[in-house]
Amino acid sequence: MRRWVWAAGTVVAVVAGVVVWQTTTTEWTTVITAIHPDGTVEWVEGEARHTEENNSYVFELPGQPHVSKLADDVVIRTALGCSSPPTSGLDLSWNGLGAVECSREEFLAMKSPPYAPRLTFNWSGEITEIAGRYHP
Repeated sequence: MRRWVWAAGTVVAVVAGVVVWQTTTTEWTTVITAIHPDGTVEWVEGEARHTEENNSYVFELPGQPHVSKLADDVVIRTALGCSSPPTSGLDLSWNGLGAVECSREEFLAMKSPPYAPRLTFNWSGEITEIAGRYHP
């Protein structure tokens, strides 16, 4: 009986560890190439490189583009908000990502996507957070 209980406990701990470990994933630097009215976002991985003008710029990395849907509970933050012209001042979080929250509708209506956003995904591949960066 002890062996069975120990084995069952180990399986539960291993499964719980995997479930917790795989609940979200994050792409730290991306380039959004298209935003569709149905909440579909096309994006590619990006890389920040030093440039003479503005000190840095994010470039698209070669590879297949990705397509993801916005989750129903998506949280969207940018440095200046999603409305054009901006209705709030520059607001950044402690890690330099945008802190002005936008609604889903405001995001879908943006004329240009947030600059080099960090994207976070749930276990089913839906985007749960978009955090844009400030770039002058």
